[in-house]
Amino acid sequence: MTRVVVGGATGKLGRLVCEQVLADPELELHGAMVSSSGGNAGKELYPGVFAFTPESLEEHLEDADVYVDLTSPTAAAENVLRVPATGTAMVIGTTAIPEDVLHRLGEGCAEHGTSALLSANFALGVNVFWKACEVLAAALPDYDFEIIEMHHNQKKDAPSGTAVKAIEAVERATGLSELKHGREGVSGARGKEIGVHAIRAGDIVGEHTLIIAGNMERLEITHRAISREAFARGCLTSIKWMAGRKEGRIHDMSEVLGI
Repeated sequence: MTRVVVGGATGKLGRLVCEQVLADPELELHGAMVSSSGGNAGKELYPGVFAFTPESLEEHLEDADVYVDLTSPTAAAENVLRVPATGTAMVIGTTAIPEDVLHRLGEGCAEHGTSALLSANFALGVNVFWKACEVLAAALPDYDFEIIEMHHNQKKDAPSGTAVKAIEAVERATGLSELKHGREGVSGARGKEIGVHAIRAGDIVGEHTLIIAGNMERLEITHRAISREAFARGCLTSIKWMAGRKEGRIHDMSEVLGI
């Protein structure tokens, strides 16, 4: 039985992950962390599972196997650096964590012999989408590249973490480095750039499209998330893969999927 502690347990994805952990016979919801200011501390969120705040994170990780962080960039930047010393493996789905924090996290994993998995999106199809973006861009490096992402009207960051990973895939494949976030006015002919466009409307769960155009043809590849449950299911796959890992480094979903 893999014992799981979920940080951000009352968030949209956090709730889904908690519910799926509870329903999985291979997993146990060992703890549910909430923010100090949310008013949920001490509440019984699920039978026998009481909410705790970050102040007692290490205490709740003493007997845990995997810590899942689905909080916010600010909270995660403080929380994840405390985990390696406990020996608990990590699955981190929080995006926009500062690069210096991730560097220190890698150092902490190496020092304490534990491991972390970092992913901007747990949906299995999205991870295949990223790989496809890189393969297609490498095959057509002289074409034009545009990335369009759509999310619900409450999403805070733009472009999304998923779009950023797609951008990075195209950059690796083509050597392009200039980004153009939207266009306005007389922008002139496009240069050797990657166009990036963020749409925020309604209750769109998540949609990402890479457009590759040139040579009198256009290729489009799109991933659409129908439900956040896709993210939760992928998160559970990651939890099971990470349980017991002690390589002392940071992993990603491509390793989980073997791509």
